Amino acid sequence: MDLVWIVGFVVSVCAWFASAERHSVYWNSTNPKFLWNNYAVEVKLNDYLDIVCPHYPEGEVPLLDAERYVLYMVEREDYESCKPQSYDQMRWECGHPFAPHAPEKFSEKFQRFTPFTLGKEFRQGESYYYISKPLHHHGQECLRLRVDVVAADGSQEARVAKGGTGGAGVGAGGGAHNPSNRLPAGMLTSPVSSLIIPDPKTIQAHSELLWGVNMW
Repeated sequence: MDLVWIVGFVVSVCAWFASAERHSVYWNSTNPKFLWNNYAVEVKLNDYLDIVCPHYPEGEVPLLDAERYVLYMVEREDYESCKPQSYDQMRWECGHPFAPHAPEKFSEKFQRFTPFTLGKEFRQGESYYYISKPLHHHGQECLRLRVDVVAADGSQEARVAKGGTGGAGVGAGGGAHNPSNRLPAGMLTSPVSSLIIPDPKTIQAHSELLWGVNMW
C-alpha cells in the first residue's frame, strides 16, 4: 500500500510540474509592450512568471545610464497611480545591469499554497499587479504589469480582464533592448531571499492534500 501511495504521489508531482509554463517579461523601458500602460500576461495556477532585468555588455552604456529598477507587488489602486504605498510591497530589485554572465532574473510561482514564509499565494480568477520605480534617475517613468490567473483551459469565462488582455496576444515576453537579454533555456532563477524550510508535518500535510485532489 505504501509503495502504491509513493508511486501515485511521484506521478502526480511529475504531472504537476510538467504542466507548468514559464512566461518571461523583459523589464526595461525599450520593451514595446510597456508603451501603452496595459501590459498583461495570462497565467494558470502553478505557472511561473520570469522577470528578466535590464542587462548590458560591459562598456556598452555609461554606468549612470544603465536601467535599474525596484519592483513592487501592489493593489489595483497603487497600480493605477503607479505609486507603491509601503516598503513591504517591495518584491525584487534589478540592481546589476552589468552582471558578468547573464541578466538577473527573478521568478514568481503562481501557486495556491506555499510552505514558505516569504512566499505568495494566488487564486484563480484574480488579477495581480506589479509596478516599478527607476533607480537610475529620479523621474516618474512607470513600468507596470497586470497578471491574470485564468482557468486551466484558458476559457473566456475564467478571464478576469473584461476589457481584453491588454496586448497579451503579441507574446508574453515582449521585446528585449539588446540580444544579451535572451536567457538560455533552463537557466536557474537568481535567489531572491533566504527561504525557511518547512517542518515534516507541513510537508506531510501538503502531500496528503495533493494526493487527495488527484484521487478525486
